[in-house]
Amino acid sequence: MTTAARLVAGTGVPSPLRVLLVDGQELLSRGLRLLLDQEHDIEVVGEAGDGRAAERAVAERLPDVVLLRRGSRAVGEVCRRLKSLLPTTRIVLLTEGAVLSASELAEVTGSAGTDGQVPRDSPVDDVAAVIRAVANRDAA
Repeated sequence: MTTAARLVAGTGVPSPLRVLLVDGQELLSRGLRLLLDQEHDIEVVGEAGDGRAAERAVAERLPDVVLLRRGSRAVGEVCRRLKSLLPTTRIVLLTEGAVLSASELAEVTGSAGTDGQVPRDSPVDDVAAVIRAVANRDAA
């Protein structure tokens, strides 16, 4: 069963995708949360301002998808740590502009990689679509 196909116990209704936002800019993170919370099949389960807070939140909240802003050189290390804590969690990188090429993405994330990426200035519909795609194990 894919992450997106989980059902709310006893109802036959799909449970929402659990998303954790990781962005050091609180205003932007909260705005994204408000927009994503309007999606019927997405639930933002928390926000973290940095990698250490993200590690705690992943361990506590068990998100299906982590939306991680590319904000520092340590993003590859953060990806590795998050994947080691919860290997089923999918990671989407929010880029600062255009989508990165495969070589640029490898340079940023190292061997940890990500499951998808989306430019930070994308419409919320595009961000939600990428979240759904990676949750269903489709590359985005």
